[in-house]
Amino acid sequence: MKGVGLLVGALALLQGACAGLQPTSLRETADLAVYAVAQQDEDALAARLAPLFVVAGQDQPANLIGTPAARRDQAGCVQVFVDPALPSVYFQEQTFSTSQGTYTNLIYRVHFPEVPFSLLPLHLTAGKNGGLFVVITINDQEEPVLVTTLHTCGCYLAIIPTSFLPETAYPSGWRAAGQRIYGVALPGRIAFAAGVAPRLKVEIVIRDGDHRVADVRPLGADENTAGYPLRHLTLRPMADLQALPLDGGASTSFFEEQGSSRGYVKESHKPLERLLMSWWALDPRVGEDKALGPAEETGVTLYTSLKPWARRQSDLWHFADFLHYWGWEF
Repeated sequence: MKGVGLLVGALALLQGACAGLQPTSLRETADLAVYAVAQQDEDALAARLAPLFVVAGQDQPANLIGTPAARRDQAGCVQVFVDPALPSVYFQEQTFSTSQGTYTNLIYRVHFPEVPFSLLPLHLTAGKNGGLFVVITINDQEEPVLVTTLHTCGCYLAIIPTSFLPETAYPSGWRAAGQRIYGVALPGRIAFAAGVAPRLKVEIVIRDGDHRVADVRPLGADENTAGYPLRHLTLRPMADLQALPLDGGASTSFFEEQGSSRGYVKESHKPLERLLMSWWALDPRVGEDKALGPAEETGVTLYTSLKPWARRQSDLWHFADFLHYWGWEF
């Protein structure tokens, strides 16, 4: 076990060192674009509170938010890929209750064509069709109380409270000044200006290459995104991922539908994570992207802790239990 701990520590340090090689300030970043849901769609709550994605490295197709799609190759076999020509964000709504009340999760999902292979900086998550979740948790007054970000494999989880959440809900010893997620500095609290609900948005800054979240902030805070290209996101229901159109009126799912692979994103293979992590995480498919939902329906558990004994407790879908596992007093 000592050797496992040393390896985990080395990987964390390497990830942190590589994180430091990439700028997180917009003033230092070229080829940047802002992705946002079109204003005419903002009457609905899903669009009104949809985050903006500020994405670096737009000169490379791998860094473009796209739309999952399907096609047949010359042999007639179905191929699933992320088309960078059309940006989309997928949405679903989830309600959960705790002893403190009833809350609603606004769940947003975006995907990129790939994380390209790289050793310096290290792209541990190299592979195709990877994505990112942003979960905006709102109270009964439609005020965002939490912003949760993670990759669609369950890794790089960050939970950030807002000024609408009482501090009594924070985990013991929470540092509101900031937190570090595998080498990346993120806020420990997001302060919204008073009286601006219900039109409250956050900007999710995403660095190029590995698509790590580099910052989360209120709309318009700290750094001005004006002047950068604006790309409109098409807001689509999450269920659309189950029926990607094919020629001839047919369709196929973005996720595997049978056997032990059921619930995993098609073509989402992560060779470096499998080589370096699967044996001690006790999961040969560690790092592969997944569907979100009840495990008995999707076939997979979207766990957020690498501890094998904590997979059920850290499942993102069971959000009240998930918060309790990570120390939040909801």
